[in-house]
Amino acid sequence: MTTIHYRGARTEGSFWQRHSLSIVLASILVVQTVLALLAGHHVWVGEQEAMDQPLEIGEFWIWFFWEYNLSIVADTYGVILIVLLSKRLVEKGSAESN
Repeated sequence: MTTIHYRGARTEGSFWQRHSLSIVLASILVVQTVLALLAGHHVWVGEQEAMDQPLEIGEFWIWFFWEYNLSIVADTYGVILIVLLSKRLVEKGSAESN
């Protein structure tokens, strides 16, 4: 049976070396959000015009946040959690933790 224990964050190396993966993942999340916003607005306007509905910006934001939360955010946050937890947890006695 393997034991998993918590270890502190890495303290040696530059700020970039210690946090580069987290920064890259957060940047990807921001870029995905902006792209989803632009694409979502385009799709929503097309749907509204096809059904001869008025273009009310409040309705767009409700629609966008619903669609966005169902797809991109859950996946990206899942990856971020996996990465951050794997940086903190180590299997005691394994070759990788030595």
